[in-house]
Amino acid sequence: MPSKRRPWVAITATEDLPVAMKPVREALRDIAPAKTVPLPYSPLSAAEETKFAKMLQGAAGMLLRPGYITASLLDQLPDLKIIAVHGAGVDQVDVDACTERGVLVTNAPGANADAVAELTICLMIDLARRVSAGAWRVHNERVWGDARHTGSELRGKTLGLVGIGQIGGRVARLAKAFGMKVCAHDPGLASKDIRATGAKPMTLDALLAGCDYISLHAPHIPATHHLINRKAINRMKKGALLINAARGALVDEIAVAQALKSGRLGGAALDVLEGEPPNPKSPIFDAPNILLTPHMAGSTNECLDTIAGTAAEDIARFLQNKRPKYRVNKPRRRKG
Repeated sequence: MPSKRRPWVAITATEDLPVAMKPVREALRDIAPAKTVPLPYSPLSAAEETKFAKMLQGAAGMLLRPGYITASLLDQLPDLKIIAVHGAGVDQVDVDACTERGVLVTNAPGANADAVAELTICLMIDLARRVSAGAWRVHNERVWGDARHTGSELRGKTLGLVGIGQIGGRVARLAKAFGMKVCAHDPGLASKDIRATGAKPMTLDALLAGCDYISLHAPHIPATHHLINRKAINRMKKGALLINAARGALVDEIAVAQALKSGRLGGAALDVLEGEPPNPKSPIFDAPNILLTPHMAGSTNECLDTIAGTAAEDIARFLQNKRPKYRVNKPRRRKG
């Protein structure tokens, strides 16, 4: 039976994955109290689910940053009515299970677009100019003026975007400012809409074969799982550079590691890995010409404020019987 206690909102956050609380408190003021629950960013055992379910009892809403929401956890949370995901991707939530149990899921599309686009360009420049590799050698080996630090310029190169939504569109504009040619593949958009972003529409095969840089900006759905696999890499221009600041499961890490070792890929910059936290034994960690960053694309003060505020405002709307702005599902029935 649902709890008779005053409903509250759970904010899942940890020291490594914080939530900006000021905009959360402003959005929920006089509506519902908020309390932080340190849900880990890893799948939970049955015992751990029971432990955290006790901590979450009575929560009508959840602002989810770390944590995986499963059917078995939902079954222990009869009061929960809304989950607002801290970001655009909702793959850490069993949306179907939420729909079946009457739990609304929302997200924050576009709230991190500027931050992710900027980091994408940053990773491209780092790969091209070998900034991190050069800085590491200066710091650790006191090497100076080494020819191995010689890189290449973005100007005149061709960038292929797989997905050109709010983030991909920003990346396209920034890349063109550097003098790059931009192509894009996005099955969800008409060719005229892709051209409106300044990019040339292409099939995925043509994009892979013709671009110097491939940057991923697609959601993780069954159709995009391991989109970049051995077959796709073999279609790429030899020496092409891969950037992924979208979802780790878009990339087959074993195939990418093998392609880096063979020289088929010239380099890769990955801000996301599959199954985060990633498997420390993944061969990607030992691959050459790899730049790995710790899922930091959306980690700016401005971005965290915007995302937290967007998510909390939708929770506030829901709790006041108003329509949230960014619904992901349509619950079949509502509890309570």
